[in-house]
Amino acid sequence: MSPRDIRWLVQVDVERAALEERWGASEVARDDFAEWFCFAFATAEGEAFVLLREVAHPPAPGFVLSVTKGLFSLEAADRIVRRLDVAGAQITHTNAEAAS
Repeated sequence: MSPRDIRWLVQVDVERAALEERWGASEVARDDFAEWFCFAFATAEGEAFVLLREVAHPPAPGFVLSVTKGLFSLEAADRIVRRLDVAGAQITHTNAEAAS
């Protein structure tokens, strides 16, 4: 998945430890700006989504959920967060473009 193929959709209040307990250890991805804890997933339909959190200086608690074009909706974000199957995970902020 290329970074230009995904857009941030929502911020999810969820602990890294809870994600790792459910889904295994996070990967660490690097770009020109920072290192990121990363959980990446693909759907059977070929879409993808990723949960990201800056390693050193996260600006907010939780993870950013970024998605490919076919998942860019608040309905998809709700489904993804439910299917993460992590107690207490909830959406805290949304991309205004997805809300319109």
